[in-house]
Amino acid sequence: MEKTGILFSYDTRREKFKSLYDRNKFYRGLFGYKQTVKENGKVYRYEKKGLVNSIPHIKVEDSVIIVLKDDAPCFKAYLDKWSGKVVYRTFKVVLEDEDFNELMSSVKK
Repeated sequence: MEKTGILFSYDTRREKFKSLYDRNKFYRGLFGYKQTVKENGKVYRYEKKGLVNSIPHIKVEDSVIIVLKDDAPCFKAYLDKWSGKVVYRTFKVVLEDEDFNELMSSVKK
């Protein structure tokens, strides 16, 4: 398998989002979220998966993620969906064995 990745550096333009809810929708779609609901004396826990839960990745820093070259179109399409509200740049990177192994182990099968 080719050890080429694409580094995405993205930035949200807070003033472009209609509301905090709209901005959270972007992040929840990307990273997923957990929710706890208390109802009738019972506690229900839900976990909603985000895009990064389904593709191998390395979160380098806040707003900086490396994905495999083959998965980059999927990640790019998600960011493009938020065009005008999110801007990003991409960089091709060659992954060292250790980084490649970390990336591949990021998604639990």
